[in-house]
Amino acid sequence: MVGLISDFDVIVVGGGPAGLSAGIISSLKGLVTAVFEGGTWGGLLSTIYPKKKIYNYPGTPRIRAEHLVSEWVRQAADHGVHLIKERVTRIYKNLQVETSEDTIYQAKSVIIATGMKPNELGIPGESKLSKKDRGVYPYVTEPEIFYNRRVLVVGGGDTAIDAVIDLNKIAKKVYLAHRRSDFRASESNLELVKKEEIAEILTNVTIREILGQRKVEGVILENGITHEKIELNVEKVILAVGLKPNTEIFDNLGLEFQGKFLKTDELQRTNIEGVFAAGDIVTPYQLATLAAAQGALAAHGAYLYIRDPYWKQEHIKAKSDIKREIV
Repeated sequence: MVGLISDFDVIVVGGGPAGLSAGIISSLKGLVTAVFEGGTWGGLLSTIYPKKKIYNYPGTPRIRAEHLVSEWVRQAADHGVHLIKERVTRIYKNLQVETSEDTIYQAKSVIIATGMKPNELGIPGESKLSKKDRGVYPYVTEPEIFYNRRVLVVGGGDTAIDAVIDLNKIAKKVYLAHRRSDFRASESNLELVKKEEIAEILTNVTIREILGQRKVEGVILENGITHEKIELNVEKVILAVGLKPNTEIFDNLGLEFQGKFLKTDELQRTNIEGVFAAGDIVTPYQLATLAAAQGALAAHGAYLYIRDPYWKQEHIKAKSDIKREIV
């Protein structure tokens, strides 16, 4: 063990939209703040969706995800946030975090913003062909990979529809397969896909197998009504089948969950004293705007917890009144 470092008021675990927002607001409030990120700053916006255009972040119409992230990182650095490239491996109830560098950091408050990771279907061929650019991806990470290719996009949400739109005029042929007849994606984007005939839409079908030894050579689909098996000749597969929370590093804390998401109250407080949570780890609505807002709220909650200002009662009900209600 390298040792204990205890210079921080707030430690934020995760450098995505929620984490960077929390870091910026915490620092602006005069708290000595560190944001830890073991992967790439920006989280999924950088690792999976770097080229994706963000249409719903206020004030930045059509900005690419990677550009939005770079602005957040720059702003955090400008405001004195300690941006630490170490992966947190454990969080403890005494508000210590342990990292992959065998260092333990002490804080007065911890904000969990570990975000999400892509779901896995567990079908034959998925794991093998998801590695080393063999043809299975969670999104259109690098558009040139899909140039003049036959691509299957699987999913019925915004990520799937956005992927189809991003493939327009790049891929040779695009199929969109969804296991239901109705989509949960934005109606305007779905209408665009249908109107422009960007993809051939296959509903009530489930992907059962991805074919190929060293690269994707096709897929097997099954009709959910007739149970007919369909073999489709494609070279690339995008599995936009949802995300799941990153919870491994705090499964020892005894945090309360609502379904697969952490429970928090109106100030993003968890049931553990001094521990807050924000972003995709607490809500099924994966929006950068919401994550950033929750990160800011968690930072405000941490400030009230640490500084305990005289006006605190103006911002929060007494614990005896709310009985630590978790919403």
